[in-house]
Amino acid sequence: MGTVTFHHVHKSYKGEAQASVKDFHLEINDGEFLVLVGPSGCGKSTTLRMLAGLEEITSGDIFIDHRLINYVSPKNRDIAMVFQNYSLYPNLSVYGNISLGLKLRKMAKHEIELKVNRVARILEISHLLDKLPHQLSGGQKQRVALGRAIVREPKVFLMDEPLSNLDAKLRAQTRAEIIRMHERMKTTIVYVTHDQVEAMTMGTRIVVMKSGEIQQVSTPQEVYDYPNNLFVAGFIGTPQMNFVSGSVTFKDGRYYFENNRWKLPLPAGCFDALARTSSNLRHIVLGLRPEHVQLEAEQKAEKAEWMIPAQVEMKELMGPDTYVSVRIGSLSSAERAVKTAESYTFTLRADPHTPVQVGDHVLIQLLLNKAHLFDGETGHNIARKGEEPAWE
Repeated sequence: MGTVTFHHVHKSYKGEAQASVKDFHLEINDGEFLVLVGPSGCGKSTTLRMLAGLEEITSGDIFIDHRLINYVSPKNRDIAMVFQNYSLYPNLSVYGNISLGLKLRKMAKHEIELKVNRVARILEISHLLDKLPHQLSGGQKQRVALGRAIVREPKVFLMDEPLSNLDAKLRAQTRAEIIRMHERMKTTIVYVTHDQVEAMTMGTRIVVMKSGEIQQVSTPQEVYDYPNNLFVAGFIGTPQMNFVSGSVTFKDGRYYFENNRWKLPLPAGCFDALARTSSNLRHIVLGLRPEHVQLEAEQKAEKAEWMIPAQVEMKELMGPDTYVSVRIGSLSSAERAVKTAESYTFTLRADPHTPVQVGDHVLIQLLLNKAHLFDGETGHNIARKGEEPAWE
């Protein structure tokens, strides 16, 4: 078993006004691949280091398999940690680096050999066992560091930004190796990264953090489709979600999102959530993912509902996709003078062969049945307060 429990854990450093980790409360299941993700300084590495025993806990409790470990030394916690900088011994071979922990445990030589060879086969580094670290590439060094952790067969693996020193190709390869390793071994992994691609592709669950606090804990798809708040919506997803400020009004049995430029009829699927909310509907932020904004390359005499004129500002070719940034509502000189209207930049995902060019006038359609409405004061997702999404 490799369950981990954080029970209202706090971490404050002397001289700092704000706590680095605030009321971190979480249950990690046996065999789970849990990813802590967030921007630099959000407390994710501090949380991992408290679990490892490398940082003292200010308050709260941490358990591994229901055993309180607050005062247990790191070497007795039955964990293995993989760092960003590999931390290999330069004078030891790959075999020596992987086997060192087992030798310190005074394990029998033949047993050490069996374990090292098994791990080397899993990570495909059997041909490197006689090499020294300076003879290895970055990806090979990272696999050796993983092997050194795996061979100990701990209850929990802790990984702190293990791929950040690798180039894009090696990151993708090593990411796949870690996923395969987890599928084979079914060991609990707690993984820290600032890279949302790693979080979304590797984790069975992800924990999004900001300023030392948990913002959302869920599966990657759930976090992407139903973010709890504005921060999660903007942090998860590339390109990020498009946001527009405005208010929600009710007229003739229908809700509308409006500002100085728009009055958009909202779909009936969101009416119940809006009727129940205690949020101030005068301060609302509408959010739409780039894939939920569609492009029409030619102006149409008769515009469909929710069709909005725009001008192409930028076009990024990304292989299978093209990202197009459009300016909605470029202000005329008269509008600028009296500030009667606003302009917005929207990014949308389009077909790679989309013929539009920078400067073209186009129409965009907002798929409002996929939109999110956030409380402009608290940031909470109005349609995500219950367990079930309220939009569809």
